[in-house]
Amino acid sequence: MILNISNQALEDQKAFWTAKEISQQPATWRETLDIVLNTGVRAFVEPLVKRAKRGELRIIFTGAGTSAFIGNVVSPILSEKLGCVVEAIASTDLVSSPYQYLFEDKPTLLVSFARSGNSPESIGAVDRVNDIVKEVYHLAITNNINGSLFIKCSGNSNAYSLALPDSTHDQGFAMTSSASNMILAALLTFAPNCFDHHWVDSFVTVTECLLKQDITKIQELAHLPLKRIVYLGSGHFQGLARETALKLLELTAGERLGFFESTMGFRHGPKSLVQGDTLIFIFLSQNSYTQKYDKDLYNELLKDKKAHEVVLLGDENGLFKTDISTLDDAARIFPYLVIGQLYSFYSSLHLGYTTDNPCPTGEVNRVVQGVTLYSYK
Repeated sequence: MILNISNQALEDQKAFWTAKEISQQPATWRETLDIVLNTGVRAFVEPLVKRAKRGELRIIFTGAGTSAFIGNVVSPILSEKLGCVVEAIASTDLVSSPYQYLFEDKPTLLVSFARSGNSPESIGAVDRVNDIVKEVYHLAITNNINGSLFIKCSGNSNAYSLALPDSTHDQGFAMTSSASNMILAALLTFAPNCFDHHWVDSFVTVTECLLKQDITKIQELAHLPLKRIVYLGSGHFQGLARETALKLLELTAGERLGFFESTMGFRHGPKSLVQGDTLIFIFLSQNSYTQKYDKDLYNELLKDKKAHEVVLLGDENGLFKTDISTLDDAARIFPYLVIGQLYSFYSSLHLGYTTDNPCPTGEVNRVVQGVTLYSYK
């Protein structure tokens, strides 16, 4: 039995790997903490961070799809904690239009996120930065020690490859434990004075409770006949909203439409999509200033009475039993992410998709195919 579903039922619907990889996350987060503490990744990054604080070096987080959205989640947090600008630029942009993002005379640390490290853009982004920037450093954070990206960034004095637990190299189509562990590894690596084992313990405990107490409620939400699902958040939670919206699109093959926006930005046009078949999740910030804007929109949506349901996550009087309100905003990423994954997983099962591969005809694939990389001069 995994996530309230028998192993046989999961096997029959080809959903075993996705269920396993969602449920294993709290245990893998502890493993990732140990890996970061016991490798040389912090020593590699520390002098580069010092240069970035002095304005001498750019830090760019990159990846494609979910791996790009990881950068959208961690870069605002690290900008705040480090006191310097940390950028997130998708590898798909670096490969297709490198001249708009890269500068020859700007020393750059490129941090590449990749589950397998075998997608063409993973290698293409590294190559384009090497082509254009004179002084380059690379950090590969990946779930596959045998992947092309890990191998390419190994054994070079200006590069470091960090491999996360092998169990996080997700076999399911959608990135679940791979994504959460790459987020965690980045935060632990770049801001060791802010994020430690006590901090990891805080959200591991909360997420373990969530997986015991609240999955039935999430199942019930997923079984509602709704088609438009909206995820809203402020600051780094907007990046998280983008990832959870993608997860729903992926696992339901687009049958349920996932939308994302910032809490304040939602009023500026996107709110028009709210109808009776709409479910809205708001990722509540702990910050007392930002929280006011989150709650204002929540109350406005309730007053409008147009959405089928509006769920304010992280509120102590919220829909779920598990108390997320005790966690800081960086720690909230992890239970919020799991809630999004669970809703997408149960939606996929309810709608009859083979969750581990919801598009078996091959229009989209676990490792992106059909990309031609062109030389750049």
